[in-house]
Amino acid sequence: MSLMFQSDARAAEASKPVTITYAVSIAYIPIGTARFSQSFRGSAYHLHLAAEFSGLVRLFFAPDLSSDAEGNDAGGHLLPQRYRLTVNHPDDPQRVDMKMANGNVVSSELDPPLPERADRVPVLPEHKKAIIDPLSGFLIPTSSPTPTAAQDCRHVLPIFDGAGRFDITLIPDADVSYETEGYKGQAISCLVRYTAISGHRGKKSNVTFMENNRDIMVTLAPIPGKPYLVPLEISVATLIGNLRLKAVKVDGLAPTAQAAN
Repeated sequence: MSLMFQSDARAAEASKPVTITYAVSIAYIPIGTARFSQSFRGSAYHLHLAAEFSGLVRLFFAPDLSSDAEGNDAGGHLLPQRYRLTVNHPDDPQRVDMKMANGNVVSSELDPPLPERADRVPVLPEHKKAIIDPLSGFLIPTSSPTPTAAQDCRHVLPIFDGAGRFDITLIPDADVSYETEGYKGQAISCLVRYTAISGHRGKKSNVTFMENNRDIMVTLAPIPGKPYLVPLEISVATLIGNLRLKAVKVDGLAPTAQAAN
């Protein structure tokens, strides 16, 4: 971590947690809201994401879901220790509880477990090593307090979600300005690619669609005093239309002094 980041980090120790409220839509139709919060206490971090849905999504998928992740900041990369996901549905609730140490999965409980299928790609021991959980993947490392797409959209995120492993690859797109309630400042836009590794059904059309998907993007902004970026907007083309999370209110994410100058 640079000396600039170290001094910024000390100044930001007492700052309030970052919270971002997103409007969620699919095919430009509002389907709910989501709220992400991030806080650091020393080297420890805690992330929380909660979403509430409406309309047919509420009826067929779930009324709401919540997720938590916690772990340690190891000087510019995260080492998750716990990840939990709860999807509340009266007829089909789902739960994930995963523990990790040094980047490796120690235990993973999925309730209900995935049904056995002949075409399911098996999860091997190596697929549970050197990973991060999906929520910790919201924080993207950066090497500069003034990030650029050219240097910071160059990550491969090895995600294990409790059921399987996949990679999220960031590709440079553009440096942009972003404005919403509570934030006006620098951001970067990255193209995103998805690669299924294990746990998925190899012959399913949705997997093939996602691996060939060239319409996934994320817009990221720097977290003051920390070597990480956080999403302001996520856009994913799906088989039923474009899924979009767009920040409509931001707290605690004022641009750094370097970004503002």
